[in-house]
Amino acid sequence: MLEGIYFQFPKLGFLLFFFMACEALCPLRTNALYFPGTMRFGEVGVKPALWMWILKWAMIGLFIVAVMSPVRDKEITYQGGGGYDILLILDPAAIDERLKERVNTFVEKRPNDAIALWVPGESEVSVPLTYDHAALASILSQISRDKTARRPEPDSVRYFKTASGRVKWSVVFSDDPDLFIPSLPVGTAVSIAPERNFSRWIDAIHRDHPPISRMYERRYVDYYYLYPLFLGFIAMLGYLYGRNQKGLK
Repeated sequence: MLEGIYFQFPKLGFLLFFFMACEALCPLRTNALYFPGTMRFGEVGVKPALWMWILKWAMIGLFIVAVMSPVRDKEITYQGGGGYDILLILDPAAIDERLKERVNTFVEKRPNDAIALWVPGESEVSVPLTYDHAALASILSQISRDKTARRPEPDSVRYFKTASGRVKWSVVFSDDPDLFIPSLPVGTAVSIAPERNFSRWIDAIHRDHPPISRMYERRYVDYYYLYPLFLGFIAMLGYLYGRNQKGLK
């Protein structure tokens, strides 16, 4: 449960020794009592109980832990951010296992690019630009042939509105690419994947559009200081309540 948690400011732990030194060397000053039996009175009525002592040091310790800021790293490493933004257009009437293999081969060779997927038809499949190619392959494996595909509308493709890469590129997997190309935004580079000599084509296309080998690592940190802060606040309330009941100042 506590695996991987560390303190952002561990040196602030010295504050505990500061409070311990104050406890030993700087006792609280109290008003003198000018009547007989003050020592006995102090022992019976004023001395804090053990549970108050525990609450006090628990309060101090928990507040110090909160100030030290316990955190846990949650690292997310992804490749991309500087490559191409690619839209894969699949003809639903031509989808079969062979076509899926060709698409997966293309995606595997573009590890640093954001890739979107569009399969028009009665059951349209639309996947926005993503670097999660494993999820894209999982969705692709569940798509089946649709021979009742409709002609795409000119405004059906909005995948490049969030594009951040250098080049907007569409790859059409269809025997009739002219059915899909008119629906693409102006200025988009278009490539047509052939059924024959696919291996030769994919090597050539990657020479024309070389993959960009750039890796980005983004680190997220989870903060846990609220837990000791809350427990320290509860301990403080208990300690103040005890002092009030004992009549301590």
